Amino acid sequence: MVDLSNIDRIDDETQLNKMLNEAKDFDERRAIRKRLLEVKDIKSKQRAKEIEEREKRREKEIEERKNRKEDEKKQEIQRLEELAKTSTADRIENDAGKKRQEYIKEKVKAADEEKKKNLEHFEEMAKGKVDDSVEKKPAQDKEESSYEKKATENSSKSLTESSKPRNIPTGTVSSKLSASSMNSAKPKNSPASAFAMFQNKDIEAGGSGKAASIPTNTSANNNPNSPQSIKDNLLKWCQLRTQGYPNVSIQNFSSSWADGMAFCALIHSAVPDTFDFNRLNPKNRKGNFDLAFKVAEDKCDISPLLETEDMLMMGNKPDWKCVFTYVQSFYRKLELEPKAKAALEAKNNES
Repeated sequence: MVDLSNIDRIDDETQLNKMLNEAKDFDERRAIRKRLLEVKDIKSKQRAKEIEEREKRREKEIEERKNRKEDEKKQEIQRLEELAKTSTADRIENDAGKKRQEYIKEKVKAADEEKKKNLEHFEEMAKGKVDDSVEKKPAQDKEESSYEKKATENSSKSLTESSKPRNIPTGTVSSKLSASSMNSAKPKNSPASAFAMFQNKDIEAGGSGKAASIPTNTSANNNPNSPQSIKDNLLKWCQLRTQGYPNVSIQNFSSSWADGMAFCALIHSAVPDTFDFNRLNPKNRKGNFDLAFKVAEDKCDISPLLETEDMLMMGNKPDWKCVFTYVQSFYRKLELEPKAKAALEAKNNES
């Protein structure tokens, strides 16, 4: 006989199967089978409930992930909309403040190294060791090198005698600059070295990009090869080349170039058929820089010493040393090299 007094409390299928094997009486076996089916049914319902709960939890997690993704997407769209409303400089300032500062430090460091080289070059010019401020490129043959040297010796004069700006539909300005201030006699002895003078002028500019004022009551003021004279003469040359261009007013080597219009005007004066200047927009800084730098490199073989990102990151007052160094390349390609080639051709024709 099998004890069935507490069979309703037994939930173990193994124990019930053991009791079923031991039972001999039909009624006992029937009672055990009934309880066994009840236990299986209870466990089956429990498993189904657990599966249902797992599915609900899974669906809930999927829904939560979906909602998070949608929230992130909305936040990203909102961020992009806010970025679209801000200027490029503000966008960079808000999104990459620390990175921007590190990037600018690297650029300033590179510009300082370039400036140091230029200052050494200027000091040599003030002592009469170098003929002009524009660095001479290696000549391909001796005859061409001699004529390029003659052209660089007269660079101060050529700055004021350069070709007149091209007329564009908006009209031109007919003013001319006197060459007398750039052709004064070179003093024998300067009270201060050109290196010190250029450093003082950089301090006066304060790194703000404003052009340093012309010194007075110093002998360096009459020296066409002094750093300040070279800087002023290059500025006047840029003003001559860009006369009459709308939205272009070159007063220094910093803020005057911040929107890219000055670069576009300078290269357009050399290759006017490459693009329509009157369609440019001063607010489209990136497009102006991209256009000017690409045309300068492709059409005039001017090395890209500046990049669009450099100018955008420096904002409305770019480092004047970077701009000054790059504009020197424009002067060399658009002014000195054509004159050197013309002199060489004249020499060949005479011979």
